[in-house]
Amino acid sequence: MSGRVAMVSIGVRRDLLAPMRHFRRHSIIHLYHHVEGPLALDRYPTLRRYRSPRDLYRLLRRARPDIVQAVEPFSVYTQPYVWACAAAAAREAAALVVVGHQSRALERKFGRLGGAGLRSVLRPIFARAALVAAVNDGAVENFVRCGVPRARIERLSWGTWGVDLDEFAPRPAGSDRPPTIAFGGRLRPEKGVFVLLAAFEDVVRSVPQARLTLVGDGPARGALEEDVARRRLTHSVTIGSALPPADMPALFRSADVVAVPSLTTRGWSEHVGMVAVQALACGVPVVASRSGALPEYVPDGVAGLLVPEGDAQALAGALTAVLTDDALRSRLAAGARAHAVANSDERSNIALIEERLAQLRRPLRH
Repeated sequence: MSGRVAMVSIGVRRDLLAPMRHFRRHSIIHLYHHVEGPLALDRYPTLRRYRSPRDLYRLLRRARPDIVQAVEPFSVYTQPYVWACAAAAAREAAALVVVGHQSRALERKFGRLGGAGLRSVLRPIFARAALVAAVNDGAVENFVRCGVPRARIERLSWGTWGVDLDEFAPRPAGSDRPPTIAFGGRLRPEKGVFVLLAAFEDVVRSVPQARLTLVGDGPARGALEEDVARRRLTHSVTIGSALPPADMPALFRSADVVAVPSLTTRGWSEHVGMVAVQALACGVPVVASRSGALPEYVPDGVAGLLVPEGDAQALAGALTAVLTDDALRSRLAAGARAHAVANSDERSNIALIEERLAQLRRPLRH
């Protein structure tokens, strides 16, 4: 083993935990505050729960790690936990790793004064970090605005890791079904579900046999069901509950195209879009909005099609094109799988991260 790594998360869920089984060179202890969605905790023996910043600091000191990976820094809520990680790392002479996922500019998320205040609080932490990593371009810019030299910032699939390319794999050829669009995610307005329904109303005018399957839970379910009825789409639209993670590949493989029509709000934009990454691995084209980091993970015209946020007409046109143009759909499907193999293999991404961690630890322990 190259060393002991304490990874600290606020929330954990299955698709972010399962890939960590590929860590081979480091001993991992994973500290978390709460669970998001169904999760069999007994399957992850490295997990330890903390209940407060003080509790987190205590558990980190007890773990005596060589490396401490702090929680998402670009959040007001997480600041006590970020500082607990930094304090424990300093006390244990451990390397501190900070990883940014937040793609929204701090001034847009927190306002001018709030963004400036958060930057001033984070500067000393970033200055002492042994590794500064970002998963999207927006996070890179947030680090730069906090005074981190661009040359110090590394792009790593940290925390999102990637997908299991055996689990998320293309379906066998020869499936017989109506033209199908799938959506998987939280049923909330910012996920673009109402824009998707408006777009689908246009799709069925061109493709009357088309079907839309939405799976997920959230506060917009009742309003969505009412919207489906108002648009007279009850025979074409199915709204199901959130699926267990193990059933997501089947959802993607049952579709001709996956829609990810997210909408940027003041406080949120897509950091990665794991549904899109997983669908691409299944060889399914993705039609996505240009929200947050989605354009970084869905190559336009190569693995899917990108449309402006909130533009139901453009979304309908892209979905219809994929459903009706066999050559386009086949080309995007092949590009989707190839892109996933090249960029989203969780084994390769974790091996790269472990190599980087092995380089970090040794100089800081002398």
